[in-house]
Amino acid sequence: MSRTLNWIVAVLSAFVLAACATPQPTFVGNGTVVSISESKESSQTANAVGAVGGALLGGLLGSQIGGGTGQTIATGVGAVGGAMAGKAVAGNVAAESVWRVVVRFEDGIDRTITTSQRPNFRAGDRVRVSGDQITKL
Repeated sequence: MSRTLNWIVAVLSAFVLAACATPQPTFVGNGTVVSISESKESSQTANAVGAVGGALLGGLLGSQIGGGTGQTIATGVGAVGGAMAGKAVAGNVAAESVWRVVVRFEDGIDRTITTSQRPNFRAGDRVRVSGDQITKL
């Protein structure tokens, strides 16, 4: 019974770690491009798969250590550590290019929009923003 409980703890830990993504706010309006920068961003799907796989492997390895309460603790620690490592490795492997575009909207406030599409505009251009879609005016 304790092995079943250990696996449940391992899988739940992985899902908790994978669910820590923050959504981007949605903006709509016209403005002027202030700056554009390219960076790499990890895939949330890959992070979740890596976290679950790492938790299962870490839990399995941890369950091989000691016995009784110590084994239960080692299994839990192995699952959490494996989830963190699996998430990091999978995220780096599946990283994709994104562009962070700073737009000064007509209300005078600068907002950063992250888009997966390579921009066809440059700093100083007037644009229309709708969610993560930016089109040159």
